[in-house]
Amino acid sequence: MKKWITIAVLLISIVMTFSGMSLNSDKGMDKKSVETDSGENVPIEKSLEADPTDKSQASLSEQQDTKENSTLKILAAGDLMFHLPQIYSSRTSNGAYDFNPPFRYIKDYLLDADLAIANLETVTAGDELGFSGYPRFNSPVAILDAIAETGFDILVTSNNHSLDKGKVGVEKTIKNIIDREMEYVGTSLDKRRPYIIREENGIKIGLLSYTYGLNGLDSLLSDEERDRMVNIVDQDKMAADIQQLKTENVDFIIAYMHWGNQFHKNPSKEQEDLAAFLSERGVDLILGTHPHIVQKIEEISLASSRTQVIYSMGNLLSNQRYDTIGVAGTEDGVLVEIEIVKNYTGQYTEVKSIRTIPTWIDRRWDGNSYSYRILPVERALEGNLDIEIDEETMDRLKKSLSNTNYSLYN
Repeated sequence: MKKWITIAVLLISIVMTFSGMSLNSDKGMDKKSVETDSGENVPIEKSLEADPTDKSQASLSEQQDTKENSTLKILAAGDLMFHLPQIYSSRTSNGAYDFNPPFRYIKDYLLDADLAIANLETVTAGDELGFSGYPRFNSPVAILDAIAETGFDILVTSNNHSLDKGKVGVEKTIKNIIDREMEYVGTSLDKRRPYIIREENGIKIGLLSYTYGLNGLDSLLSDEERDRMVNIVDQDKMAADIQQLKTENVDFIIAYMHWGNQFHKNPSKEQEDLAAFLSERGVDLILGTHPHIVQKIEEISLASSRTQVIYSMGNLLSNQRYDTIGVAGTEDGVLVEIEIVKNYTGQYTEVKSIRTIPTWIDRRWDGNSYSYRILPVERALEGNLDIEIDEETMDRLKKSLSNTNYSLYN
């Protein structure tokens, strides 16, 4: 009898246990809502889905996207030239050279950037060869001290003055740049280096650089040396370099191009054709140098991509000006601030914004030599620099700003 009573009790317990589980589960399903930050009850099923009408969810999604995206700010500049009057003006009382003063008023722009790049249109082959300006430059190595101190990270070394002091000029300039913990692109030492890659803020940038020619000094290198040491415009090689760069899984490709015609306000057909060629092969941003005056900015739109082109950024620092060569535009330049964003999914990287910062080279006689300073034009006109500007200089600044903006956007 006890046996049957025990079995009956056991069966009743099992039935009640399963019934309890079912009830508990049902109770859980009955409570089909969670409390949101607004205090209202929202069904669980709906809370797991994005409601396009729910602004609080859209805001949260945007915050997540912003948090995950990577951004990179690049500051690009045009030609850095050092004529003899500039070298004389930088001589100190103890016989050394100090090239820092000209860069004083643009330094904060560079320090605000993640990556700063400029075209070095001279060589530093050593004082034993004698310092010289145009037509075959050789500058004190102190120029690189000032350039590094100002905040530049990368110097473009392929231009028509790369061979001004032959092979030794190429080699010493590269070594001097490395010694100051900067990068270089466009020339090479023992092995051809067609491009460089820099990764900043999780964004992998590929940078190429080419020059249209070498001022007829090609014979200073053998064919093998020239092919290896200086990147010269050659469409077959450029296409191969870009294709190789793509295998490095870079997010964004920049090409610094030394091209065009000096002192011409408009890009040549050759520049435009070459820009189209580069765009078709996947270059995202093209930055031009050599004309020594500012040229237009435009976008090349293709079916699957867009390429931003600044055909010429003009002179950042030079002794070229209306007073010396009769071309006022050579006093003007533009710093180009490019913000690049990498989507949080990692599926694409694109230009978010481009900002142009017009500059003007101020040169004045100090009694014994000229002094030079690069002025950000808009700040100068607004009185936001700690200098006194006379009426004549103000007029030249206004004209510079007007001409630069017209060249860029017309």
